[in-house]
Amino acid sequence: MLFMRSITIWHRSMLDTDQLRSFLAIVDTGSFTRAADRVNKTQSAVSMHVRRLEERLDRALFVKQGRGTRLSPDGERLVEHARRILQVEAAALADLAAEGLTGRVTLGIPDDYAELFLGDIVGRFALRHPGVELSVLCHPSIEVADRIRSGEVDVGIVTASDDIPGSEVLREEPLVWVAGLRAGPIEAQRPLPLALSTPSCAWRQVAIAALAEAGVATRMFMTSTHYSAIAPVVRAGQAVTVLPLAVVDAASQRLVGAEAGLPALPSVRLGLLRRPGARSPVVAALADEVRASLGAGAAAMRDAA
Repeated sequence: MLFMRSITIWHRSMLDTDQLRSFLAIVDTGSFTRAADRVNKTQSAVSMHVRRLEERLDRALFVKQGRGTRLSPDGERLVEHARRILQVEAAALADLAAEGLTGRVTLGIPDDYAELFLGDIVGRFALRHPGVELSVLCHPSIEVADRIRSGEVDVGIVTASDDIPGSEVLREEPLVWVAGLRAGPIEAQRPLPLALSTPSCAWRQVAIAALAEAGVATRMFMTSTHYSAIAPVVRAGQAVTVLPLAVVDAASQRLVGAEAGLPALPSVRLGLLRRPGARSPVVAALADEVRASLGAGAAAMRDAA
């Protein structure tokens, strides 16, 4: 009986690594919303993780500060412990996976999606499959699809559209208008300065069509295939762009819409493409990692259906 009671007490004292991962995501991003994106969970799930962790520790980890929150003294003490626990877990997984898959595999991804998903995908894939050589190519969706068909890319993340058939839809994101925090009143900027990708981009096509239908005069301030070039122009307040909601950086960007005379936009679907005939375990493992990273949005789609 004493032995069983000791096991019960020990089990109840354990810390859940998923809860610790959510906790550190909040610490690192400074936001429950961005933390939810990082760990691919809903914001309510992240909040629940924090509540459960606080109940387990019998300590408040965050305290209110103005409209937001900050770490409590106990929360600050937990940060380094949490990082060490997750590092030990990662080391154990890597050690046990050392005799696993080997080979090479290439992932194709647009750079705007890369900013949101790539770190999680490559980090977990490298941890689980250290014997695999992973390469990444960043290109617009249509070019990723072309490279999939040519065999240069094994697994691709794309915006699913009629121009890219055969993708496995994993996530749906609202498409939104985005301006810089320093931008002046958008409704006064006519013609509206735009910073968008090339004409083959599905987001650009949707945005241009919506503006034309709404009768909003526009001018193309900047065209680039790379979001890394568009982002600083938008941050500087020189142009407006369109992005999936999850990609918006609340620290430097703001949403604009009907109040600025801009039309509503539809959602976009993020899809997975695999090289035709690619059946190797390495390709399958990378595809599974992509599904895991993007799959939280798929669950939300099913719940909303």
